[in-house]
Amino acid sequence: MIRMDTVERLVSVVDSNIEQMVRMAILHIIQLGTKHGIFKVLSREPTYQEVLDSVGLPNRRLLLEFLNTLKAIGIIEEKEGRLKLNGFSCTLKVPQEHYDSLLPGWVSTLEEIYRMVDYAFITPTHPHVLMDFDKDADFWDIRMTTDFADLYRKTISVAAGLEQGMSVLDLGCGSAAPSYFGRIVGYDGFYTGVDYSSAILEIAKSRAETDNLPVELKELDVRLIRPVNEYDVAVISYLLEYLKPDDYGRVLKRTLETLKPGGRLIILEPFREEFKHIEALEFFEKLNKDFVGFPRRNDVIRTIEGNGFDVSIEPLGRSLLRVTLMP
Repeated sequence: MIRMDTVERLVSVVDSNIEQMVRMAILHIIQLGTKHGIFKVLSREPTYQEVLDSVGLPNRRLLLEFLNTLKAIGIIEEKEGRLKLNGFSCTLKVPQEHYDSLLPGWVSTLEEIYRMVDYAFITPTHPHVLMDFDKDADFWDIRMTTDFADLYRKTISVAAGLEQGMSVLDLGCGSAAPSYFGRIVGYDGFYTGVDYSSAILEIAKSRAETDNLPVELKELDVRLIRPVNEYDVAVISYLLEYLKPDDYGRVLKRTLETLKPGGRLIILEPFREEFKHIEALEFFEKLNKDFVGFPRRNDVIRTIEGNGFDVSIEPLGRSLLRVTLMP
């Protein structure tokens, strides 16, 4: 039985941590703009080209992305082809009741990504930029084993009503989720994890073998999935941000087709319309060449509804959707 008060509490904690990630990202955006003299150049109301020529950072594409981020979060505006600082202010306030919800694990991994930006401004292929899923699988495994990652996996399992003996399809499974969900469903159930990174799947396989868990792992682009089994639960977490919106329909359709009647699809993402200034966080995530952008919840809902399935769609908090295939 799913206790909604427990689900709502867990989702609230997830949302609080995402909100704080965004706030910290804004601070680091401002720090970067100051450290590299970008704001000094912007004070002259330059054109885009004048900023690119004056700042002197070799990776102009990333610098242009940085300017677009400043524009998206409202630090600058463009008028008649010129960029103007607009007196941006942002109050970084954490409500007292949220302090005990903040988790420390994600802070160090994001700080590492913040440091990578200085190297990325030199070249996107700098060896200190550790954001490639295969080449830098160890760093991604660190991100996937933080207390925050444990929290959102627990939130998914509770929202799905996951129990021993159930079957789970996990798209973009990463290195830690197979063991986590595999332990829950146990030997009477089964778990299938899909990811396109062979290096990350090797870590997942090693961890599952160490725990002696019967999980199935498949190296595959999720856009190409054609599952043959039926599942009680399907999971899509921190995956849609690596897909173009045009691909949502195919992936969501195939996923819903795999569910048993009454089965649940759990989608967990920082939905972009729910978190103000989320573009600041996206700037850092874009150090991964495959990152597209956090999805809009309304786009995901419209895509699901447009596929013609008889489903119940429940938005929970600001970062989770529970979709139930009606019997």
